[in-house]
Amino acid sequence: MLSIDHERLKRVRQVMEREQLDALVCRLPEHVRFLSGHWPLVGWTWLWFPRVGRPVCIVPHCDAHEAEQELWEATCDAFRFGVLTAGNPYEEIARRLQSALRGRRPRRVGYEGDFEAVAPPWNAAEPAIPAAATRRLLREVFGARALVDATPLLNELRARKTPHEQQRMRIASEIAAFGLETFRRKVDVGVSGVELVAHVERAVLLQGTGYRGARRVRAFAQVATGRQETAAGYRPMEISSLRKLRPRDLALLELGVVADGFWSDRTRVRVAGQPTSRHRDVFDAVVKAQEAAIAAVRPGAAAGAVDRAARAVMRARGYGKEFLHVTGHGLGLRYHEPVPLLAPGVTTVLEKGMVHSVEPGAYAPQWGGMRVEDDILVTATGAEVLGPARKELATP
Repeated sequence: MLSIDHERLKRVRQVMEREQLDALVCRLPEHVRFLSGHWPLVGWTWLWFPRVGRPVCIVPHCDAHEAEQELWEATCDAFRFGVLTAGNPYEEIARRLQSALRGRRPRRVGYEGDFEAVAPPWNAAEPAIPAAATRRLLREVFGARALVDATPLLNELRARKTPHEQQRMRIASEIAAFGLETFRRKVDVGVSGVELVAHVERAVLLQGTGYRGARRVRAFAQVATGRQETAAGYRPMEISSLRKLRPRDLALLELGVVADGFWSDRTRVRVAGQPTSRHRDVFDAVVKAQEAAIAAVRPGAAAGAVDRAARAVMRARGYGKEFLHVTGHGLGLRYHEPVPLLAPGVTTVLEKGMVHSVEPGAYAPQWGGMRVEDDILVTATGAEVLGPARKELATP
């Protein structure tokens, strides 16, 4: 068993008391991890989390070994899955949920009713998400009148990280920094975006697995190269190609890293060879915009004010229209979380313990695209950059 996040369990049960919820029932891997300590290997793990009493984690038998090592306080109840002797998984899960009730009929049970974007389990190639079959099972076990959509409650709870969660995110960002440093060293004339992806992901896996106790680590690197590809870098993904970098080409890295269920989201940009004067000017503006935004982060600040600080720098430098996306977003148990959103006009107040990205950028077909992104923890007095890493457009 790993160290228990007692503060998280306390906060969750306090909010359940406030909302008069008897229990939560979850099957999204991010919420199983959030409430139990176990990051599921596949998407068929369910968690029964009562306000009073011991939780039950219902796991495929192929998950049981890892679950028993990771669960904080939940009982591990395994069912056969993925083998010839396995039964219908929904029937197996329903029986175990009924057993967890112990003859009681809860009046209000929270469930994941409105999550459209979800984080994958360890086996990211095939996530499973709640849909009609899940809703039908919940109605059969608990009755339709008992079910309460807990989406707002879960988003509220996830927005402010506990010290335990802050440390897990610090580790994920430090692991991501291994990939950023490899990218910094490997960008050169003649190297393709696909090659850079392979270098970055290799560094994250080899250096990150086992780092500060990290057990399971994955990297999702995307690298755009050249003016045309990087000019489209404002999109929420890059397309890595076999195109080889030419002198003065930009390379833009978007890097997602997950370590034991907690995510980091980082970006760096480099130039192959020597940059142009335009490259230097845009890069300096983007870095200064990021610094201004980070300086504006503190408890009580409006999320929109942080965005405004970054945007003011970009406008003053002549790149306001080229800054095409938000300044930042929440993250934690998912690559992108909804709270806080650092965007124009957003009045959400930053609180101690929130974690978000700060990622100003500028994109134009004439010279390409640039972005610098780091993960920021809101502290009692300001901001902490998680996993600090060098920001250099080119080798000095």
